[in-house]
Amino acid sequence: MHLMIYLTFDCEDFINLRSMFTLRRILELLQIYDIKGLFFITGHMAEKIRNFPKIFDMLKNHEIGYHSSAHSVRPIIVEYTDVKDYSLARQISLKRETSHINPLTGKCEGKGGIVLLKALFPNKNVNSFRAPGFCWSPPHLDALKELGIQFDFSTNLSPTSISYRGLTFYPFANLVNIIDILNSIKVLKALIRSNTAVLLFHPNHFVNAECWDTPYFSGNPKRLCHVTPRNCKDTKDILQKFELLLKHFSSLQKIGMLEITPSLEKSRNELAFTKESVIKAYQISISWAKNSFGYNPKFIRKHFEKFFGV
Repeated sequence: MHLMIYLTFDCEDFINLRSMFTLRRILELLQIYDIKGLFFITGHMAEKIRNFPKIFDMLKNHEIGYHSSAHSVRPIIVEYTDVKDYSLARQISLKRETSHINPLTGKCEGKGGIVLLKALFPNKNVNSFRAPGFCWSPPHLDALKELGIQFDFSTNLSPTSISYRGLTFYPFANLVNIIDILNSIKVLKALIRSNTAVLLFHPNHFVNAECWDTPYFSGNPKRLCHVTPRNCKDTKDILQKFELLLKHFSSLQKIGMLEITPSLEKSRNELAFTKESVIKAYQISISWAKNSFGYNPKFIRKHFEKFFGV
């Protein structure tokens, strides 16, 4: 049985400096155990990483994905694509995902986003994407496809990788916001179901006691606000558990029982869907916008119906 696990990391906290040091420690541990990861990086984090040469150099040994230009800066993806005209929504996405977004005003200011990320890693094929909070919209994804994205990790469309409209959709991530890292029941279930599991780690969760973007939930703040840190004991405990997990995975990888973060491949399995499954995908995709930002889209469901032809 060929078992595959994708170790994925969402790198998004550009405000709290301790998140950068945790990212460095994660990269050091991956290097020690000879394990590759897939790092989804926002435009704002790409700007910050340039100032940390050691982190930048270690990231070159891993796969690089895209995590939107500005993550939680308002308007978020489903807000700025929530316009009646599908083509207009796509054009708005193209502009915002190739721009630096002012973190206090939310306005586009020069080049940034995926353009910057690709320039930062010219030898990497930045062709994968995960939406912040798994909160995606079809016109936005169509825009990213124009910008070279071929693989998406944002949806719950299938427990296995599937193909649709020239994109390959990988399975939903397991163990989101992971703290009890050794609790691998969900991982085992995913492997049994499809021989593939996607693990999601947020480096900032290792060191922050609350979400780094909490100040954005009620609108863009007037200044960049730091959040409460975890105590040192908790962070040390989480990192120890993370290292133990890597040690186990490394052992399985060495004996050929497990393949960790293999190269992304286009799926030969075509997506089969019903109107009910499309509505479910829509409801899941907007849950972060509704629950964290209090935003109820007007036109996003219509965009889903157009995208899936239902």
